[in-house]
This record gives sequence, structure tokens and C-alpha cells, in this order.
Amino acid sequence: MRITAMARRVAKPLTALAAAAALAGTGILAGASSASAATTWQAMDSVCKTYTALDGVTSKGRICAEVQKRVTDTGSVTGYRGRVVLTPAGGSGMKPTTYHWNTGAGLSQVCTGGCATQTAAWTSAWSPVHTAGSGPYKVQGEFEDGSLWDLAASWSAWQTAAEKCRTYTAGVACVRYEVRSYRGTLQERSRFTYVPSKGGYIIPRTVGIGSVIDGSTTGVTSVLCPPCTKQTASYSKTVSRDTPNPGSVNEYHATAVFDQPDGTTTTLKAAITG
Repeated sequence: MRITAMARRVAKPLTALAAAAALAGTGILAGASSASAATTWQAMDSVCKTYTALDGVTSKGRICAEVQKRVTDTGSVTGYRGRVVLTPAGGSGMKPTTYHWNTGAGLSQVCTGGCATQTAAWTSAWSPVHTAGSGPYKVQGEFEDGSLWDLAASWSAWQTAAEKCRTYTAGVACVRYEVRSYRGTLQERSRFTYVPSKGGYIIPRTVGIGSVIDGSTTGVTSVLCPPCTKQTASYSKTVSRDTPNPGSVNEYHATAVFDQPDGTTTTLKAAITG
């Protein structure tokens, strides 16, 4: 299945949680008031790519997508902005067309009324400030021969798509299946947390992220034992990977395995299906 279909499937939990993530997950508009706090623009991410002609040898030039974040003097992030930098090679023509922030917003023009084809080094103006939540800035355009290009920089905050928490004599353990978009690539991770009760402890064994797609299971597991270490204080561990393309019947899951003081080995699993 194509990447567009994958995005639709995994984007379901992203869409459902977008409103909460915009405040709780990204820090935007949370904390100090931007009206009273001084702000500065800081570099967040830059991604550059050199393109070649159909012969795979002749360079068409280099394109960069850049993102900055607006930060208050108290450390709160109150917005983002992006731009594109073109360095055509040998007179090649490059024309940016549109961009978006991959957070549900529509396409916007890089240049009001459309950009001209650029044959020399050129940098766009910064985009209007984006405050609806962090997310990859994806800019796209075309070369003079009509072929298309696109480039993404920045990333969204991790969002919880599924979670499982249990209270034991030893304390509270949770595992969460979390998703985000990183430079236009969907990623997933398992986040295991433990908060002990008085005198309680656990011995973490593994934390895993995985999927079942068309009956085929894939995954990544972080093995924590041996050494087998008692955790008597608050504990957190994650493992992540790029999200695989979905097939027909799918399950995406996060797991954690740990021992309790009585010797019981416990498995927690949080999953989504679709």
C-alpha cells in the first residue's frame, strides 16, 4: 500500500489528539503570555538535498527547507516559521509552489501570486507564523523540465495513540503507543513508565514497538535484562522506529515486560487496530 494510505491510517490517532497535542504536547501558547514575554527566533531544523537530472549525474542544484521556532524568555515556544533556499546549478530552473505544516492545514503559496522560476541563488521570505501546533514544514515545487520536488523539515510532538496503565502493589506501570511525523516520515514508539509505591520496585526486562500487517509481525525490542536492575524510583524507557507501510488487517502496539517483587513476570500492551 502506498505511503498516502499509511498516512491516512496512522494519522487517525494524530487527528483525534491534535487539539490536545497543540497545547499539552507542543507547549505552544502554554505558559508565559507572549504579550508580556520577550521572544527570539531560534534555529530548529534544516534539511538540504541535491537533485540530479534523469541521467543521475548532472546536478540540478541544491534545495534546503529551514524552520525556526519562536521562544519566549521563559522558554515557551509560541510559534514556528519556515522558508526555502534554492541554489540552482548550471542555469537550471527551480520554482517553489506551495507549502504546508502537516497538521491538517491546507496548502499555502510560497510567494503571493506564485513564485517566478529561479535560475540563481534565491531565498524565500519566512512564512507567516504558524501557531496551531508543531509539525513538519513541507515545501514543494517544480523544475524547469516539469519534474516535481518536495522537501520537509521539522517534526511534530509525540502523541499518545493508545495506552495501558495498571496499579500493582509495587506501584503504577504504564505503556504508551505514541506517534509523530519526523521530516515527513511517520514514526512510532513505545514509552514505558513506572512510579513506585512506598518500598515498591520492579525489574524491567524489555520494551518493544511492533506491528502485525497481513499476518506478518515486525518490531524492535530493547532488552533491559541482564543486567537485571531493580527500579525503586520513577523510571522511563522508550524504543522507536519508522512506521511500516500498512496492509489490510493491522495492529500497531507497544509492549513492556517486567518482574514484580513476588517474582511474577508481567506484560503490558497498548495497541491500535485498523
